[in-house]
Amino acid sequence: MTLSFNNEKMRPVRAVLAILIVLGHFSYFMEGGFVKGMRMAAPASVAFFLFISGYGLTCSMRTKGVAYLKHFPQSKLVRIVLPAVLVVLLHLLLCGNGGVSLFSRVGLVFSCGNTLLPHYWFVWMILFDYLLFYVSWRFFPQRWTKYIILAGVIVFLLATVLKGFDRCWWMCALAFPAGIFFSEFEQPVYDFAGRCESRYWLSLFVLALLFVGLYLVPVLWARTIAYAICPFFMALCVARIPIDKLRLPILCFLGAISYEIYLSHITMMSFLRGDVVWISSRYIYVVVVFASTILVAWLIHLLCERLLKKVR
Repeated sequence: MTLSFNNEKMRPVRAVLAILIVLGHFSYFMEGGFVKGMRMAAPASVAFFLFISGYGLTCSMRTKGVAYLKHFPQSKLVRIVLPAVLVVLLHLLLCGNGGVSLFSRVGLVFSCGNTLLPHYWFVWMILFDYLLFYVSWRFFPQRWTKYIILAGVIVFLLATVLKGFDRCWWMCALAFPAGIFFSEFEQPVYDFAGRCESRYWLSLFVLALLFVGLYLVPVLWARTIAYAICPFFMALCVARIPIDKLRLPILCFLGAISYEIYLSHITMMSFLRGDVVWISSRYIYVVVVFASTILVAWLIHLLCERLLKKVR
């Protein structure tokens, strides 16, 4: 049995995750129907996003060496911040600021985790994760990096819990270091799970059992660990599916703009059921949200690419 979790699979996977997150977030603006079930898929999808980010960064670092860090701030950190700022500006233009000044909004982020857009906690988390990754690899010995990153994420998790931030800030936090550890021990995992069909399905069963068991424990820390285990289950599933061999140009396209899709979808949902525009039909609303989100995400992606090329 061949198991592979390579970069060629990442774009289609990111596309599917972005679609699941958008479907889950319709619950902010709709009730009942398919959104009730899809809402549960959003946290697991976000956790897998963080997992493959940690995995991808570590694999790139191992392949390219120290040279990978040379342009890391502009190639990675700016690509996180710039589209996020552009979407905020678009949101302010289309939906307003809710009567709170921009400076007050920034203060609310650090005091209670209240962001302008309800899903923008992810931007702060991924920015923290990438900065932590850069500092760890830039200033510490390689053998310690994964432990330093894990410790840093735990500090972030505890700080947000103690500050009383919403659980979305810390629920999936451990998924990023989980992806880093998976990249370190990927081959032994494949050697065990890929030896025969029975071992593969046993591995999936054990991971699913651990996730469900921890998820059902009525303690919040247990659910945090559950969302660190869930990506391992998903990674083994992706490793078995030859998605990189299929011709799926639409998923590759959506995967390339998946981050921008994540950033912009709440803005389009708010605008299309806001004070100026209100689409009452559930089905038309869903279709228009997806179409406008993809268009906006693509335009922001193009604009960011052009701006970054000029800076270079």
